[in-house]
Amino acid sequence: MTPGERRASADAFLVHLQHLFATDTDWNDGTEWVAGRALTDDVAVVLYRDRPGGPVLGRRYDLAAERTLFTDDSAEAIAGEAWTGDFVDPSGPGALLPVDWADGLCDDPRSVQWIGVRR
Repeated sequence: MTPGERRASADAFLVHLQHLFATDTDWNDGTEWVAGRALTDDVAVVLYRDRPGGPVLGRRYDLAAERTLFTDDSAEAIAGEAWTGDFVDPSGPGALLPVDWADGLCDDPRSVQWIGVRR
């Protein structure tokens, strides 16, 4: 994939994942999309709440690594895997990390609780 194709794939991943938050009423029981963006051609972040009024949680996706895990490595398929694997059940507490990934995406980016992120 070229850098432009990778960026388009990251953007498509975010669009499809946001669509699942909005439309998958079978699985979504109060989970709320807050924001998302591509940090690089291969890295995306997603901010969400796993319950109404809950804290803002964040997940960071290395999409290049994710593409190697699945036979169908389309942005839509990876978003579907992320949705069912990461968002349909309550996430539990996350970790406050000294990162700038949420800057500009929410009111208090330093209070984002990051889930499943290893530093």
